[in-house]
This record gives sequence, C-alpha cells and structure tokens, in this order.
Amino acid sequence: MSMYIFFESTDEIFQRFDNYEIWPCVLLNPTDPSGSERCDADNPDIAFWSIYGHFRTGGLECISDHETYEEAKEFMETLPKMPLTPLTPF
Repeated sequence: MSMYIFFESTDEIFQRFDNYEIWPCVLLNPTDPSGSERCDADNPDIAFWSIYGHFRTGGLECISDHETYEEAKEFMETLPKMPLTPLTPF
C-alpha cells in the first residue's frame, strides 16, 4: 500500500495537526528519487502521492508517500480524525 511512512505514529504528533492533505509529486531528477517536489494533479510526470499533516500553527509535515492517489486516500482515511474538520483530499 504505502511506499514510505516517515515517522512512527504517536498521539502527540497527530494532536498537532488540524487537517491532512494529499499532493502529487514529481521527481526533480529521474535518477535520484530523493529529490522531489509537489506539483499539479494534471502533471503527466507524477511519480507518487504524498500525505501531509497540516499543523495547527501552520506548515506541513509529510506523513507518507504512495504510488497512486487511491492508495493515498485510502491510507489517509485510516489516520486519526480531526474534530469538526473534514479530510482534504487533493
């Protein structure tokens, strides 16, 4: 399902988020998978989809990467729900 999960799940970090986001990403260099950036959903070169936690204070933390949008959305739906805040898929 997921390609990578970037930190061990703890209640502490999830309490710092107020929402989640899914973003498509492209590789900056096809021979170096460590360099990537977010892109538009209609980009033909999407390499993977990342789930980000949105901090209550602002900013994002990448939670995991997935090969498809459907896998990312399925994984996001397993994350702790935010009170009164709907999940925000791309």
